Amino acid sequence: MRKLKASLLVAVATAFCLAQSATEYESPAVNHIAGMLNCNCGCHLRMDCVMPPTGICPVCKAAKIRIANMQKEGKSEGQILDQFVAENGAGVLAISPGTFGNAAPYIALAFGLGLVFLAIRYYRRLRPAPAVAPGDDAALTRYHDQIERDLAKLD
Repeated sequence: MRKLKASLLVAVATAFCLAQSATEYESPAVNHIAGMLNCNCGCHLRMDCVMPPTGICPVCKAAKIRIANMQKEGKSEGQILDQFVAENGAGVLAISPGTFGNAAPYIALAFGLGLVFLAIRYYRRLRPAPAVAPGDDAALTRYHDQIERDLAKLD
């Protein structure tokens, strides 16, 4: 009888463990809304993330369960997002960068490469300055003598 009770207890515990499936709060509809929200646990990711080692952040899991429950109540996507914003502030919304935000790094790269190309072209065109003709030796010796006399006066 004792073995039967223990087996029955193990079977019931197993049934309860299997009943806790993640399909309810890991559905595409829940992940779509969770993808629009930032996690506030400090991971700086959106709530649709999957984090190791447990597989999911407990803050995100709780939020996904709330989203699933709100969807069961019949709330729309906008109402769910409004509720999260009302509770956590506007910083909870994950705003995508938009078209220019996605293209800006590539535009900056193209602009920088263009500047490098123009600089290389400019410096390749530069020619060395023409050689200066040697000066008059008589004038040079006169200036040299004048400098020597001025230096002698300083001593």
